[in-house]
Amino acid sequence: MDSYNSKMLRYLSAGFDQAVLDRIAELAAALTPISEMAALLDINEDMLRLAINDKSSPVRKVYLRAKAETAHELRKQEIELAKVGSPLAVQLTSAYLRDMLTDETL
Repeated sequence: MDSYNSKMLRYLSAGFDQAVLDRIAELAAALTPISEMAALLDINEDMLRLAINDKSSPVRKVYLRAKAETAHELRKQEIELAKVGSPLAVQLTSAYLRDMLTDETL
């Protein structure tokens, strides 16, 4: 990333106060798409995407954490359903295991 873009991302990230970060986390936990999140927050969608894609951004950190926590809860529920014999849950948990194994080799 060039110097201008780096400076722009630092400037943009500074504009997200704790209240906005908390709201981003809430929306990400509800699996809200970024385009809808931007509309609900009245934030420029491209700027929000830039902040989420910047690995050093606090926006990215809260977004990914909240999304991961929801995904984790959903996987736990699917595992419980698989344990009691739900065929679809068994199928989904098998996919989760494949995804986990693939991620370990990256």
